[in-house]
Amino acid sequence: MSAIILSVKGYNILGVDEDQVIMAHSPLKLFEHFMGKHILVSGQGPVTEIAYNLGFRNITTIEQLRVAYPQLDCVDQKRRSLQPPSEGRRIAPIEGLMLFGEPVRWETSLQLLLDVLMTDGDVEAVPTSPYPHLPVLACNMDLQWMAEAHMPRFGHGSFLLCLEALYKKVTGKDLIYTALVGKPSEITYYHAETMVQQHARSIGINHPITTLYAIGDNIHTDIFGMNLYSNYVQRRRRQGSSQRVAMQGARGLDISRQDFQGLTAEHCFSILVKVR
Repeated sequence: MSAIILSVKGYNILGVDEDQVIMAHSPLKLFEHFMGKHILVSGQGPVTEIAYNLGFRNITTIEQLRVAYPQLDCVDQKRRSLQPPSEGRRIAPIEGLMLFGEPVRWETSLQLLLDVLMTDGDVEAVPTSPYPHLPVLACNMDLQWMAEAHMPRFGHGSFLLCLEALYKKVTGKDLIYTALVGKPSEITYYHAETMVQQHARSIGINHPITTLYAIGDNIHTDIFGMNLYSNYVQRRRRQGSSQRVAMQGARGLDISRQDFQGLTAEHCFSILVKVR
């Protein structure tokens, strides 16, 4: 979902600006070199609005692709199209995939995403299984999550696992993510540090912010992610001023020393809280 600030008639109750709220998809703002490409987005809710707010302008949704090519979506017999396909190109070739969260109809999304990957973005073409495949940007990696039910429910990580398994079974190759953002990936905490440093400067804090704390109730995401980022910060401090520092979850992002000259964290700590 997009960042929503509680308000009444435009008044911000919490006193928190939208740019202070970091969502799982927020680090995708860093992938500027994909923003001019034609991107297919998957998820539920206002995915077009979310993508647009991140800076992506050329967007097609799974539903738009399904409507343009109804013959591709045939699991549900009630939704099968009885009309012959129309003439002429209906949607320009896709240049990348962006997966925000678990969709409502998994079978439709899995089928169409696989179709796009198999045809190198052109679903009107014969599938050739190109490799490397199109860029895949994904977020929300939780395999399960707790809701009102007394047992964990499937999260987007479960959907991604299905997509990976299908791609592997059909092509014999591994699905490679260009970006994998959201906790616990390092790129998410990198983006959080960037926002913390920017906010500190905006409120007049001019001395370096050298210590970061992450407070969370999930040891596998909140805490593990901050521990990963703590290791990254130490690597960043050790490496030379002109060297690129590799970051987990950001295969498609070239972060050089120049990019984090304003980042001053030296120590990172995680605090686990128990929620009753």
